[in-house]
Amino acid sequence: MILQRRRSNSFLIFFLVLTTLCSILFTIYIIYFSTLPKIPRRNSSPRLPNISNKGCTSSSNSEASIPNANNVPIMNLRKRLGKNKKKVMLLIIVSTAPARFERRQAIRTTWWKHCTDDKVKCVFVTDGFIVDEIQRELTIQERNRYNDMELQPLMGGREFGLRFLNQIKWAHANFDFQFLLRIDDDYFLCLKRLLSELPMRPKKNLVWGFFHCARATQITWIDEAFMIFTADIIDRFLSQNESVLLCHPHADQQIAIWLAKIPRKLYFHDKRLYHDPPASFSRKFDNIKNICDSYIGVHGTYADKMKNFGQNANDGKKTVVDIPKFSRFCPTTRFNYRLMDVRFLFHPKLCKDNPTWNVERTMFIGRENN
Repeated sequence: MILQRRRSNSFLIFFLVLTTLCSILFTIYIIYFSTLPKIPRRNSSPRLPNISNKGCTSSSNSEASIPNANNVPIMNLRKRLGKNKKKVMLLIIVSTAPARFERRQAIRTTWWKHCTDDKVKCVFVTDGFIVDEIQRELTIQERNRYNDMELQPLMGGREFGLRFLNQIKWAHANFDFQFLLRIDDDYFLCLKRLLSELPMRPKKNLVWGFFHCARATQITWIDEAFMIFTADIIDRFLSQNESVLLCHPHADQQIAIWLAKIPRKLYFHDKRLYHDPPASFSRKFDNIKNICDSYIGVHGTYADKMKNFGQNANDGKKTVVDIPKFSRFCPTTRFNYRLMDVRFLFHPKLCKDNPTWNVERTMFIGRENN
């Protein structure tokens, strides 16, 4: 009898110890996993950071929703406003990838603030066919929040030529502009300085930017990171026969091919445009002040450097420089894509076929992450 009681007491003690141990282990499990970061579900609705709307402008209402999984509002390339186009001296299109929110935000808090002038219209244009659901939702939220972004019917990757064609089609359909500036999202722009000198620039045949000159092969082309065209040049681009219109994965080569068909054009290679190496990686821009005294645009300016430049740019009216003879910079104005470096050598294809090339279909990394 006594032995039986001892066994019963031992079993009870063992049971209590086991229960206590399980309770401790369960508590540790709950505490540990509650501290892990939560991974959003694919059907969740991610939200943009809480950032103010200062310095933004409204976008055009001319757009169409192309049905897909999330009804992404894609820009309408066919709608024509005719006489109802908004008149501006300068239309600025900033070409950007959907994931480059930090770059766009840095622009919004710096030179974008001068886009409120009625002489200028500033618009971000990015790709609307976004495979990643979270990025797609974030991009739509950003567009709806800031009203300064249009989505084009492309997936992303090295499709710069088709992007440019879409951008000028949309621009021509919606705006009556004198000048069009197509610029990358890593360019710091001295916008007030640019606006002050545009009235003194030619209103026709102007192609303005940073040009490359390959003296060994005797070819030249404008870098697509910063390109200003007068309206007549854009008209000439869009008046080409669509059945034979050629596209290229790199917009600068595509544009050079198109420009070869225009007999009278004025090339303006502007030395006030800084190009290479990226400004964010160059020590010459460390602690620089009044950057707009020396430059009109600075390439390779990533988010932190963009904000830094914006704090003390001293942007405004400056002395207007004459357009130098292009021959002083480069002995030729011709272009032949077959003479390009093998890394950028692609054969142009008909735009009407929505061509593809053997290139990456993901976001073009560029120089920031190289």
